[in-house]
Amino acid sequence: MSSLFNHVFIPLVILLAFSDRLGLDPKKVFALVFFAILPDADVIIQPHRAAFHNIFALIIPLLLFILISNRRETSGIICLYLASHLTLDLFNGGISLLYPLSKDVFFVSAELRFDLQSFTHMLEYGVRETVAVNGKGEPLVSSENTGIAVLLTLLGIILAVLRRKEKF
Repeated sequence: MSSLFNHVFIPLVILLAFSDRLGLDPKKVFALVFFAILPDADVIIQPHRAAFHNIFALIIPLLLFILISNRRETSGIICLYLASHLTLDLFNGGISLLYPLSKDVFFVSAELRFDLQSFTHMLEYGVRETVAVNGKGEPLVSSENTGIAVLLTLLGIILAVLRRKEKF
């Protein structure tokens, strides 16, 4: 599920939906969306899902968020974009969360299935040696992505309507 489309669209809509409550400038939210896909630049340097897909990739923006009061909004947006990317990939094959200290891949897999009679849940998590999904051949837009886009767009519209009602 975590394609380029989802890496950009999901955090963008969430940030825009809550920009009023969080006091975020929507122009900055759009301007910084590049950071939502930045971790995938490690596909060039290798190892993919390790070099930029780790907890240390969050340290610089997080420190800026904590230390520089006049840049908190920008570094907070960047942190959310980076963290959302890592979270989506954690649930889609895994990431080397502690790279370069460890090459172990941390992963979570959670499913709820329905077979006409009952629900079956599956939760699997842990550490393994390799990423289960390497990202090759993922569609930029799929039917699942489209469904997510529709739901998030509806959420954005509903929140925008509620905001207008609050202002009047």
